[in-house]
Amino acid sequence: MLTLAREAGFDGAQHVAGTSLAERYFADRSDGLRPSSGEDLLVALPESFVM
Repeated sequence: MLTLAREAGFDGAQHVAGTSLAERYFADRSDGLRPSSGEDLLVALPESFVM
């Protein structure tokens, strides 16, 4: 996934694992809600993008 993004010009591409998202945003839920286990994200901006 990262290789494809970088080959397409997204040099700063980062993989965000679903498990880390669950730990960060769902850890203290009293109802036990968790995201599906197959949810990963690719965060990418084109090299020419300036913030």
